[in-house]
Amino acid sequence: MFGGTRAWVGAIALVGVVGTVGASPSAAQGGFSVTPWGGAYVPTRNEFSAVGRDIERHNSFIFGARLTSWGRSPIGFELTGGFTPARVRISDGTTINEARSTEVFLGGLKLMVGLSPAESRFGVFLSGGPAIIRRGRDVVDDDESVTDWGGVVGLGFRIPFSNSVGLRLEIEDYFYGGDFDGSRRFQNDLVLSAGLALGW
Repeated sequence: MFGGTRAWVGAIALVGVVGTVGASPSAAQGGFSVTPWGGAYVPTRNEFSAVGRDIERHNSFIFGARLTSWGRSPIGFELTGGFTPARVRISDGTTINEARSTEVFLGGLKLMVGLSPAESRFGVFLSGGPAIIRRGRDVVDDDESVTDWGGVVGLGFRIPFSNSVGLRLEIEDYFYGGDFDGSRRFQNDLVLSAGLALGW
């Protein structure tokens, strides 16, 4: 799993370098936009064992919003946040078979790098920055919340309908040290989203 994640992040970095060097600055994305979005929350490490219990993290629906600012250059900034029930199932193999939500909030402050040529109407961009991952209900102890700090990287596309409205598609990888079974391990949570970007 780690090898695949490193390869994916490496590929994004390579595309970013090539795109930044080879593409003309995209000035068409200047201004602010708000993007309500929804999609899928996909934890890539989803099976743990703790105190005789087996824990499974399941894919969940996620929704949120993005506030994005682009200057007259291919560089922009974004504040993003999302909420997901992040359902888990806990079982001891005999009597306990409980499903519940852990109520996860994901947030990030990202640097955006546009890769599209200035004359292109189709937008392609990379993003990355620090992130917060907060579980309102801990997996093992339902009465406690847990906050982890990490990072987020993403690859996105924007398909314009007009000068101020467009469809935005994005895949993001939230990476952090998560403790789900009493030991902290490197974790990747993917967010696959689609939203309507409203600009001004």
